[in-house]
Amino acid sequence: MSDQRAPADSPTVGPRSARYDRFADWYVPWVGDSPGLTCDPASAMVATDLTGERWLDVACGAGRTARELARRGASVLAVDLSAELVAIAREAGTPGVDYVVADVTEPGAWWDGERFDGACCEMALMDIDDLDGTLAAVAEVLRPGGSFVLSIVNPCFAGSDRGLPSWPPDGGYTAEGFWRSDEHDPEGARIRVGSNHRTLATYLNALLTAGFDLTRAYEPPSPLPMWLVLALRRR
Repeated sequence: MSDQRAPADSPTVGPRSARYDRFADWYVPWVGDSPGLTCDPASAMVATDLTGERWLDVACGAGRTARELARRGASVLAVDLSAELVAIAREAGTPGVDYVVADVTEPGAWWDGERFDGACCEMALMDIDDLDGTLAAVAEVLRPGGSFVLSIVNPCFAGSDRGLPSWPPDGGYTAEGFWRSDEHDPEGARIRVGSNHRTLATYLNALLTAGFDLTRAYEPPSPLPMWLVLALRRR
């Protein structure tokens, strides 16, 4: 799932394109159609009954989380910068979901002014370059007390046979910034689109600054801390 912009000097994509545009056909079967970590029943982060609620799917990708929110009864606005992934999501034709191709950091381009009860961001904040702008936008459109649930590659993941660490292999945990590696699993996303590594402190401080309070954290069982799911409330 992606809402990050491809380099403006890319020979194959324009300045308003997303990095995932070039890999949309590969990405959809690779990621599958599970409800995702934010809506995984094991994490218990999102209520099973959202009837009458209005939810935002941030960096919706091909729409798997948006579809799950709709199945739970919510009306959903799903936003992503990747026109290719949104086109695939629209083909599913899920009732209750509206898809918009837009930069999530610019609410004026996609928000009608009616506040949301909740928001999800499934495995996408590592892909988004402007963390502060994204969190500020989510805070702006959520009602006070509204829920924000997100999942990310655990910033503390040190790497294993399942993949490279969260941080650049030639750096370390504090080496924040965007990176891409040709040595990554050729079947994975990072060799194609790269990743933004940020420390856990950076994420938590950015969320606090944007106006969110942490209510619950969940790490799916794994020998190493590979994934992290956070539930927050709009202050």
